[in-house]
Amino acid sequence: MEGDLQKLIDDPRFREWHRESLQREFNTFDVLRYADYEIRHSNVLAWLLQPAETHGIDGRFLQWFVEHVNERLVAANRDPLPTVNLEAANVRVERELDYVDVTVFFKKEQCLVAIENKTGPTSSDHLGQVTGYHKKLRDKYKDRTVKSVLLTTSPDSRLNFPDIVHVGWKSVHEAIGSLQESGEFCSDSVEAFVRQYLDLVERWFRLTEGGSFKALLDDHRSVLKKMRQLLEKDGADSVGGKVPEDQAEYRDALVRLVQESRQDPKQLRKAMAAYLKSRGCETWSTHNATHGTYWLNWTDRELEESSRLLSGESNFLNWGMTFTHRNVSVGFYLYRPGKKQEKPSPLDRLIRFMEDTPIDRLEPDKYQISNNGYGWHGVYYQPLLSKDEFADMSASEGPDEVIRRLEHFMGSNESDYRRIDDYFRCLAFRPDISASTWKESP
Repeated sequence: MEGDLQKLIDDPRFREWHRESLQREFNTFDVLRYADYEIRHSNVLAWLLQPAETHGIDGRFLQWFVEHVNERLVAANRDPLPTVNLEAANVRVERELDYVDVTVFFKKEQCLVAIENKTGPTSSDHLGQVTGYHKKLRDKYKDRTVKSVLLTTSPDSRLNFPDIVHVGWKSVHEAIGSLQESGEFCSDSVEAFVRQYLDLVERWFRLTEGGSFKALLDDHRSVLKKMRQLLEKDGADSVGGKVPEDQAEYRDALVRLVQESRQDPKQLRKAMAAYLKSRGCETWSTHNATHGTYWLNWTDRELEESSRLLSGESNFLNWGMTFTHRNVSVGFYLYRPGKKQEKPSPLDRLIRFMEDTPIDRLEPDKYQISNNGYGWHGVYYQPLLSKDEFADMSASEGPDEVIRRLEHFMGSNESDYRRIDDYFRCLAFRPDISASTWKESP
């Protein structure tokens, strides 16, 4: 086992795991659980692009962004943006206008840049999404120059469409980092915020470049299995004790990796599907084997009825769970199939209504709709167990604890589950249909 263990310790992905999991500093985004919220990152991006905002860098980040987009356009033999005035009075930055994440308008030059932000690797659906938005913008703003940007962690794919470029989060990170190192931000509090944000962004492209957590587990499956057996038999100290003395700094990281490798997301999903079916729910599932991510979606009788009344589809509204080796989360989704629909579609009408009438008027951004690709639109997302809680559970404890958390989430009158369900039931309410449904209920 010693040779296999040394190969694991020497693996660059393990060293990166050690750096991320055990040497991470306090980060506000982690505490608020905003780290994976695409909406929050678009907010920060819009903040940095607006010269008049509170960051104190005026148009310096916007200048970098325009120059970078132009470089990408010229490299692809496309016309660049015209020379633009970066003064605050000439710049307008919008969020979620025409369903685009961030749009930058340059008033005098009659041009705009639409940014579609994805906090992960590029997918074919993202490409289809940005080209679709771009066509709509060209039709709407016929008197303006329109350029579009797809922002992801893997900008190597080529977009064979005029006036669209692919930008990487790594480049954005380097640009913000350069401003920070030069002391450009206006105060210590802003600088601290930006530093934490840079740490967060760096995690994304480190993961993309260094290989996934799932790949690390797969490539060292044999030694990790032996370590898990040792962990269950003799405890964490016995696992850490296997690391050579001259590499003792990696002991805690190894223990943490072994702990997190105990959970089987596929088996957890199977257990949750059985539990939900026992409650009378209808379930369906998908997965991404490469990344070790498994999804389980469900509806119940009442949600199906609301879904049909709002869209004609039984699964237009649905709850979902995401399972990985590291965590379990729960969310609420709108699903629009890829088939052609009337314009405006039920989804378009619902999005407009929710913008005017949010689920929670006191905190309207909490349930803001985001396009997740492949026809899925997220309304709500929340970890069901933290990474630390998940790591502390044995494989046998995992299913029981996840079911307990899910029962509490679904059963509490104060939970987001009840608030969201009630919102859509009220939205779809029809007295005649509701009365007949009620009479049939036991």
